[in-house]
Amino acid sequence: MNFKRILITTVTCFGFYLPAYCQVFYDDFKSSYIDSAIWYKHDTKWGENPAKGTHGGVVAANVYARKGNLIIRAHGDMYKGNVQGHGQNTKVGGAMRTVKRYASGSYEVRAKICPQVGALSAFWTFYYENDSYNHEIDFEFPGHNQAPNKPDSSRLDWGLMTNWTGVAETQYKTTDAYFGNQTDGEYHLYRFDLHTGGNGQKPRVEYYYDNKLLHTAYEHVPTHAANFTIGIWFPNWIGKANFDTDYMYVDWVKITPFNEPNDVK
Repeated sequence: MNFKRILITTVTCFGFYLPAYCQVFYDDFKSSYIDSAIWYKHDTKWGENPAKGTHGGVVAANVYARKGNLIIRAHGDMYKGNVQGHGQNTKVGGAMRTVKRYASGSYEVRAKICPQVGALSAFWTFYYENDSYNHEIDFEFPGHNQAPNKPDSSRLDWGLMTNWTGVAETQYKTTDAYFGNQTDGEYHLYRFDLHTGGNGQKPRVEYYYDNKLLHTAYEHVPTHAANFTIGIWFPNWIGKANFDTDYMYVDWVKITPFNEPNDVK
């Protein structure tokens, strides 16, 4: 493990100094490789609906580090290259997750999202036991595609913010909101703060863009520790993938645990 890429700080948790339990995760991708001790690259497919269109999942070859960036590559419908997807070689993305799980905390990503309405750039936590116990928080782009809007109305100046405690419609809530220009060639800061609650904290998820609070969710607040994932994939609710190859660039990732009483680990 490259300890230069993990920032460890001693902070106070419940009145005690517990540096291992309160470790701050930080990776700025200065090395030319992805550290497998702290990240796991996905090579799989999920969320496909053949009736609405197929995709090729995510592959490890589309996740790599170069020149101080994590790079996530996306192959659209015009891709003719040699990278093999799952079932098809078009609409293939990439994703990786933390090896460690985290519960309450501040999750930050400084990134340039993929500038294509037909590729979903996403940052999310995920812990699944069954359909009734699916604890998850999602930042996803593009937005402007939730009912009454349709996939063809997808816009990259909009984004989706969703928190889940299960997969039934009564167990999650999606907010489709205007963010402003996210494809101006500049890095932007994507952050959500998960408060599981206790010691005077009200359970909630706060979603920020460039340190501006855009939305606070008080329903369906996850409590279980989850892996944090960064990636691009091709669900059926976004626009058409009318491109060959494009990218998301991540400058750094930081997770600051809050270690609140209602955390489930």
